[in-house]
Amino acid sequence: MTPLIKLSSTQLEALQARLSRLAEGAPGGALLSITLDLGACSGDADDDWLERQPKSAETCYWARPDRGEYRLGIGRAVVCASAGPARFTALQAAHAGVAQHWRHDGRSVGSDIADSFEPVACLGFAFDEESTGELPNTQLGVAAVLLSSQHGRRRATFTTPARDHQGAMRRWQALLETSPRASQSVPAGTLPDPTLAARAWQARVGAALAAIEAGEIDKVVLSRGVRIALPKAIAPVTLLRRLTQQHPESTVFAIGNSHGVFLGATPEQLVGLTDGLARADALAGTAWAGQPLVIDKNTHEQQLVVDAIRQAMEPLCASLHLPPAPQVLQLRDLQHLWTPVSGEVRAGVGLFDLIARLHPTPAVGGWPTAAACEWLRRNGEKRPGWYGGGVGRTDRHGNGEVAVALRCGLLSAGGIELSAGAGIVAGSQPAHEFGETEAKLATMLGALQPDETQGLTQALAGTR
Repeated sequence: MTPLIKLSSTQLEALQARLSRLAEGAPGGALLSITLDLGACSGDADDDWLERQPKSAETCYWARPDRGEYRLGIGRAVVCASAGPARFTALQAAHAGVAQHWRHDGRSVGSDIADSFEPVACLGFAFDEESTGELPNTQLGVAAVLLSSQHGRRRATFTTPARDHQGAMRRWQALLETSPRASQSVPAGTLPDPTLAARAWQARVGAALAAIEAGEIDKVVLSRGVRIALPKAIAPVTLLRRLTQQHPESTVFAIGNSHGVFLGATPEQLVGLTDGLARADALAGTAWAGQPLVIDKNTHEQQLVVDAIRQAMEPLCASLHLPPAPQVLQLRDLQHLWTPVSGEVRAGVGLFDLIARLHPTPAVGGWPTAAACEWLRRNGEKRPGWYGGGVGRTDRHGNGEVAVALRCGLLSAGGIELSAGAGIVAGSQPAHEFGETEAKLATMLGALQPDETQGLTQALAGTR
């Protein structure tokens, strides 16, 4: 089997020598990272690292195809998990502990000067702080091997705890092994009867509208899941390759373990932080199939999100910048109202402080936040994987980015469960909101379109 990358004996010897130097005097709990420059990006499909399926089930993936940015993490050098009301505080403490003793050798070949590339930790969290499932509720981890393509360069970063550095070379080489070449085809799946789903949705929307009319909440985001049975397994890299090709303007992501793979293509950033500048997306209001975007229902939803993000970020920022009116975010099949928000954070404010203040925005939970989330719990809202939560990355210095986990699915043995939601406000019509969820489900259904003539496309047509 061909490894993910081929390292010559000279490269392996140099890697071992650099690791030995980096480990000198390091505390046992320190992280040691070494980056190899693999040359310029080729501009072809190999840059996205999806040509072969990693043998390890422990993977993470992050891509922005329109920027030529791809990262594939394999295995774990360190991982921390949490849950409950203090979960982001716990992750912040874990990150601080890791970053304090994180050594990185990023020298280019033939140079003693390190380039600006930084290794990253991957993070993710569920919508609800108490939910459980195939993925930990909240997780921060550093991949043992990180393959990246960005800024025109391909790189491999190898990481190990200092205490385990003696066996690191063997572990890294094992992680670069691939599974037997997976089929690039997608089997025809079986969709459930949409009639029952539509009736259940109508009842839930009716309950939400009653709560809104009673003054309990102003908005609540309801989600629905679609379980698709598959007769044979799909290689995750096949779905990721399709998502990067079909949705290059979105963030394509995946996190995998022995229980399954959570993956998708989301258009929305929860928050990013780079050298003290924070950025967040206020994204709400949806139109599809030629429908008008700027209508009262959509502008009301959008304003709720803008106001909530402003209130969340103002205490953490010395200044805040918003455009005077929302812009239109044009995706492949959907349009959204979008207001980019940015601000210079105050001294001592970090990425996890911003996450804790912003999540969940009214775009995924509702408004007021606490009342909407409590209503969802009481009414049995279940969100598979990290749907409605976040996925992202952060470096040693606290710079990073977190995307809202939307347009996604949880792939496990026997099938995949897709999720989509819609915001319910006064005047919402159940049938229209059901149609919105179907339009959003089309992101993953497009990637799942089988090669056989009788499959998901035909089945989906019967639900509309």
